[in-house]
Amino acid sequence: MITPHPLHAPCVVDQKDLNEAIVTAIVSVAQRNAHHCAELFGMPLRLVERFLAMAREACASEGEVDHLLDLATTPSALWRVAMSAQDVDLMQQGAVPMVKPYLEPYRTVVARLNEQVVLTLLRYTAQPRTAALVSGLGNHEFMTAMATASCSTLLHSAKNMGRPLVELTINETYLDRVFSTATGTPVAAPMRGLLARVMCSWKDYALLSEALEREAEDVAPRRVPKIGRPTAVFLPPGEADTIKQLIAHGVSTKTILAFTRSEVNSAQVRRLRDTADAALLCRVPGGAPVGPPSFQDSNAAVWGSATRRLIVTSIFAHQRILVSLGLNPQAAFVEAYEHHATHYGDPANHLSLSRLISAVFMPMRSAQVHLGRCDECGTMHLVHDGHHNGIECPVCALAKFRKLGRVPMLRAGPPFARELDPSTLPAPVPMGYPKVRMPRYAAPSMPSS
Repeated sequence: MITPHPLHAPCVVDQKDLNEAIVTAIVSVAQRNAHHCAELFGMPLRLVERFLAMAREACASEGEVDHLLDLATTPSALWRVAMSAQDVDLMQQGAVPMVKPYLEPYRTVVARLNEQVVLTLLRYTAQPRTAALVSGLGNHEFMTAMATASCSTLLHSAKNMGRPLVELTINETYLDRVFSTATGTPVAAPMRGLLARVMCSWKDYALLSEALEREAEDVAPRRVPKIGRPTAVFLPPGEADTIKQLIAHGVSTKTILAFTRSEVNSAQVRRLRDTADAALLCRVPGGAPVGPPSFQDSNAAVWGSATRRLIVTSIFAHQRILVSLGLNPQAAFVEAYEHHATHYGDPANHLSLSRLISAVFMPMRSAQVHLGRCDECGTMHLVHDGHHNGIECPVCALAKFRKLGRVPMLRAGPPFARELDPSTLPAPVPMGYPKVRMPRYAAPSMPSS
């Protein structure tokens, strides 16, 4: 049975509050000047115009159709922290001018947003398990700087920054997938959260790919079987907790030994399993321990469903943020799975932790599972070399089968507001027109009369 983390529920509430604050700030600046909003928040102009259109639609329908409210209530962060350890020191030194002088009238809006961002981050500086839900990729040094600084000083100096401390992670295609459905109603909130979590820029995609390559090169210690009494190996508290979580999910001893990279032996796992069974006997009346339900899932079932591939990628994205905040990959994987099972659990698409380890985590070590990115959706996805289903991107596959919205035909070609891989862009064309020498043709002779 999964025990929800006590800080997960308030963290989800803080996510929604900050989603609403960011959407409100974007709309308030866009109503004054759309170009200034695009420059201040680092957004494409077409995305700003979509926000303005949704705000006008909400006013015209008197709240009956409010897509901005649907965005704010998404159970996942639509933003990422755009701060570093240097920014923490810079904001305590005094007021920082705006990026451009004509953006100075929006300092009040930016200061109000930054104060809420800093207040939200200060709650989770010492909790890396929950900080992964309110921060972005690669913020370990930043969270350490936030934890060592004075809370009152940071709150008072949040208004000194001349730019927003967060940046939007969704794009125009995300709005199409969520709102441009065949029925005209937005997709369910859990699906909106899954889509928001797998949004990935090319910068983050490069960082994730490099991190996966480094972990693949890290050779696991070879286990040498010994005869006689096993030597005493003391497990760190964090690794012992991870093994206890694996046991609670019904993972076998063989899978646990392959999953962990330490010198843990089967006798230690057996003792931890006996302790967990004894504790469960005390909690459950009636005597026999109640194990996890058995599901007939397989590796083909994991990779053969677009919804399950989206769920697997969402768990992977959460795990990578936890790794960037200092957790080891094994503990981060278990924590990401438990968070998904607590807040996004779907009985129709259940995935056991044991199946995820054998179908996703272990093949990723042997480079059978690799990371990909969709240019049309701007999302990342995991691909297994042994399971090909035609469409690699699960978001595009769900849109094809009318479970998500489709991109309008006017934007189905070149992605105007989407991010492209810089290596695939054509070479720049030189300014001006080349001088082409036109051939001279003799004038046709007129027929003589």
